[in-house]
Amino acid sequence: MKLSDRQNQITEIVRAHHPITSRQIAAELGLSMPTIRSDLRLLTAFNILEAKPKVGYTYNDSQAKSLDYTKLYSEPIQNILQKPTEIREDATLTEAVNTLFIEDVGSLYVIGDHQDLVGLISRKDLLRATLNNTNASLTLASTVMTRMPNIFTVTPDMSVLQTGQLLLDRKVDSLPVVDKQQPTKVVGKITKNRIFQHFITSVD
Repeated sequence: MKLSDRQNQITEIVRAHHPITSRQIAAELGLSMPTIRSDLRLLTAFNILEAKPKVGYTYNDSQAKSLDYTKLYSEPIQNILQKPTEIREDATLTEAVNTLFIEDVGSLYVIGDHQDLVGLISRKDLLRATLNNTNASLTLASTVMTRMPNIFTVTPDMSVLQTGQLLLDRKVDSLPVVDKQQPTKVVGKITKNRIFQHFITSVD
């Protein structure tokens, strides 16, 4: 797989003008810095670019040529899945908050009586629900969850590229990974950080 058009543009800008700051790159493209932040992270993870504090971005010609883009992008996510953090449908808000922080995750998957995915609760959902809530220990967490089928999911056979694009498009940090034949059976999760870890490990 090839880099996106914008990532190629960024690479060419850095190659021609390095060292160059992210602000200067954004100005060259006529875009905001937040818009290109994920592209810069990806290019840095690939070691195509190097980020130098107080200097800016430089182009790493030798590393860029040695990378196998096809392999990195087409890797199925089943090889890099993480364990999901689940709670019962009858768990309280207090139990959900405790689980979230003990496991240090950004979202919880709510599992029903038949071990199927019935909802998802994000860190933001819990913060909103518990703020000034004096009955958190009595309120069911399921009352604030996003319910199926309004949850975006992926399957283990999907590629790193496909999944990464979905994470960016949906503006979320993680997605539930479900069995392809049983779309409510959770088999793992995939996060932005896990994908970047995959890139960095592959480069190393």
